[in-house]
Amino acid sequence: MKLADLDTPVLLVDLDALERNIARMRELSAAAGISCRPHAKAHKTPVIARMQMAAGAVGVCCAKLGEAEVLAADGIGDILITTPVVGPSKLMRLARVAAQAKVAVVADDADNVAELARAAQTGGVRFDVVIEVDVGQRRCGVQPGAPAVALAQAIRDRQWLTFRGLQGYQGSIQMTASFAERREATRKAHALLAESAEAVRAAGIPVEVLTGGGSGTSVIDAAEHGLTEIQPGGYIFMDSRYRRIEWDDGRTVPFEQALSLLAGVVSRPAPDRAILDMGLKAVSSDGGPPVPLDVPGATFGFGGEEHGQLSWDGKPCPLKLGDKVRFHPTHCDTTVNLYDQYVVHRGDEVVDVWPIPARGRVQ
Repeated sequence: MKLADLDTPVLLVDLDALERNIARMRELSAAAGISCRPHAKAHKTPVIARMQMAAGAVGVCCAKLGEAEVLAADGIGDILITTPVVGPSKLMRLARVAAQAKVAVVADDADNVAELARAAQTGGVRFDVVIEVDVGQRRCGVQPGAPAVALAQAIRDRQWLTFRGLQGYQGSIQMTASFAERREATRKAHALLAESAEAVRAAGIPVEVLTGGGSGTSVIDAAEHGLTEIQPGGYIFMDSRYRRIEWDDGRTVPFEQALSLLAGVVSRPAPDRAILDMGLKAVSSDGGPPVPLDVPGATFGFGGEEHGQLSWDGKPCPLKLGDKVRFHPTHCDTTVNLYDQYVVHRGDEVVDVWPIPARGRVQ
């Protein structure tokens, strides 16, 4: 099939661009001598996770236990769950995942550590535990320094747990436009994580892993050597917003936009407008509206749950009923979560269809 033959709306992956993005991240991390543990929340499919691990990734990250369940069941063997898993039901599920794959989980609370130990003992497994340190995100995490030491000691003292290291994620700076400002914020985050690691080591507890970072700071994370592994997610697809930020003191963006959406024209209500079959249910809006491709002068606006609109502000619309228009989403992670499958293409040729089995796994 050709792309033009597809029913719309449909989620597309440019396989050539995806492969180049994976290779570029492998080169970036290998040159820096650090491990890459990409975030599966961006793609939610074992297909891409296997591609990343075949390219040298040491494992993957999952934001939610439900994602980890899907990947472990499909043979992905090394998973870090980057948010705390709390409550008896989820912890029993975690124990089942740990029986299928090597699993580490993040914690930032002593009561949760005790819960983890009880669940591990009940399930007859060991949990690797990584402490979340708040390095500026102001979301989850213990404060740097002494609180991290106290929690590391609590983990060490639990028979069914193994302390692995520390996580520090600064998501709020990933889209900072200025490269210099983003680099300075990254250095501060790395310093807080290093301070905590030094304090834990001073207490006689080994720190094997310092993990964190993201796609927007990946170039900086690699160059600064403040982490032992990086957790980029969106680099495989690239939100269109990443085109608006400076990369490496003004040099070109190191990754390509590999994800797009194809929408169809379903109405021509006015000479300067076209109505599309792609609305709020088909593309996320949390990062702003999607960016239309190959339709110069057009402005996109949402027309409700099922419809979008392209307008030319009084100038003639060049589209007719049935025409197809491609878009780049502003936020790939939340757009992917709306679809059951990717249609994969090289150029204009459809070459495969990949399921997205972890979509909607928010528990």
